[in-house]
Amino acid sequence: MNKKNFLLTSAFLALTFAACGSDSSSSANQEVDSSSSAEALSSSSIAEDESNAISKKMQEMPNMDLGSRYGAKLWLTAGTYGMYSLWVIDESDAEAVYGTVVKNADISSGLLELSDSDGLVFANGYAPADSFLAELKTGISLNFSIQDSSLLVSINGEDEFEVGKATRKLSSDYLSRADSLVGKELSWSTGSESSLYRFYKNGEYVRIAESEDEDLFEAGYYDIHRQHLLMTPSYFVGKVSTLGCYLLKIGDDEYDFESSSETKTYSVSKIDVSYPDSSKLIANVWESESNDTLNWTLEFDSDSYTLLGKKGLSANKARRLGKWDLFGDYLVLDIDTCQADQSVTCELERGEVESLTDSTFKFLNMDTESVYAAPQEWVAAKME
Repeated sequence: MNKKNFLLTSAFLALTFAACGSDSSSSANQEVDSSSSAEALSSSSIAEDESNAISKKMQEMPNMDLGSRYGAKLWLTAGTYGMYSLWVIDESDAEAVYGTVVKNADISSGLLELSDSDGLVFANGYAPADSFLAELKTGISLNFSIQDSSLLVSINGEDEFEVGKATRKLSSDYLSRADSLVGKELSWSTGSESSLYRFYKNGEYVRIAESEDEDLFEAGYYDIHRQHLLMTPSYFVGKVSTLGCYLLKIGDDEYDFESSSETKTYSVSKIDVSYPDSSKLIANVWESESNDTLNWTLEFDSDSYTLLGKKGLSANKARRLGKWDLFGDYLVLDIDTCQADQSVTCELERGEVESLTDSTFKFLNMDTESVYAAPQEWVAAKME
């Protein structure tokens, strides 16, 4: 995304928290070489077979023991929707974690690469955490393979060794499954501060927060690994952490969000989500009139969009290009290019899709004040 407009910071937190086994599983997408040669087809089939075997092994043991490193134990957890988390755990106290790095990735090739630009929390000033961070700055590569039905891994090109199954007793007081969050809204407020999460299927979430200093928005992906809720933002407004990491203690219609520094109690309610059909957005060129007297057109393709505001047929007053995505029922319009006939602030545009049919859609754009903000109501354009 365009990072000129938004700030993202690593969460450099003192981190010591409970860690438990998760029953998540991995399902990696496959990539097949379409070369027409018999040799290439054979090689491709072997690669696909090994990829399937790696995926199957990770489904059988989503919590993986990668031995000792940095003077600590090393775990890797593979999630349901392509989220992977690497944990540095105290050798003698499984409740103490020195650091966690999280990435959404496709490892159909067997390779998972992690760096300090991925979602990260760590216990600053502890020797294992410091050693972990030093290696993470240059990059950590985990290369998996299958041999005699065993899953092997090489860390940073070192000798391969067999991956073990990591287990730990679950605590019934804390949430342990990501699907328990689907279709739920969690809210917290005090004084002028508030925070609201909406959790969707396919591991997607949206967060909207307010404080005296700024309004925050983030949309991204979540999972629960080792009974920790992990959230990695993909699009955001304001200053957010690269990784949200919480224990969720279960209460009556509420969850206690426990982090290394504080606990907040969130009220839990159900939401009725009508998941918009993205193909309907792509199928049309959309048009709208707005109270700035402009004629607007909005066109989507598979991952990018073009938004134009015109006077008449040819005089462009505003033009924006960028990436777009749907998170549950929230549409996000990221901005790569922003042009206008006057000085404007180009914020990430985002909001709930209230309705979407073959011929109309209503987008509750949260930005209602900016000059040339995208309109909310659209109809399919008539095409020659």
